[in-house]
Amino acid sequence: MTRAGRGAALWTGEHGGRGVLVAGTEPPDVTELWDWTLGPGDRHQSEAHSAGTVELLHVLDGSVTVEVSGRPHLLEPGDALTFHGDTEHSYTNPHDTPARFTLCVHEPGVGEAEEMESTDD
Repeated sequence: MTRAGRGAALWTGEHGGRGVLVAGTEPPDVTELWDWTLGPGDRHQSEAHSAGTVELLHVLDGSVTVEVSGRPHLLEPGDALTFHGDTEHSYTNPHDTPARFTLCVHEPGVGEAEEMESTDD
């Protein structure tokens, strides 16, 4: 459980933005839930994630441009986008007001689950 305001801020933008990891699952199939804020003019460039990664993004406030493989998608409040995260992508706030979105990232097979201990009887 993650209480309000207790998520891990793993990215901070130059204009007040923050990427906060609020929940996640354990390997091997990792799913993360993020709360993102982009200040006016903030941009987060992401390298390609592991093969098979899928991202789901839902804009709550403001406008966000999501660029995937060089193709821009302008999203307004209430808009959502699903895209392959195993290619270069970015999130940008092109406007002069803050933007906020929820992001879910699913990365299959990125780690090994803890092996169960076996006991010999």
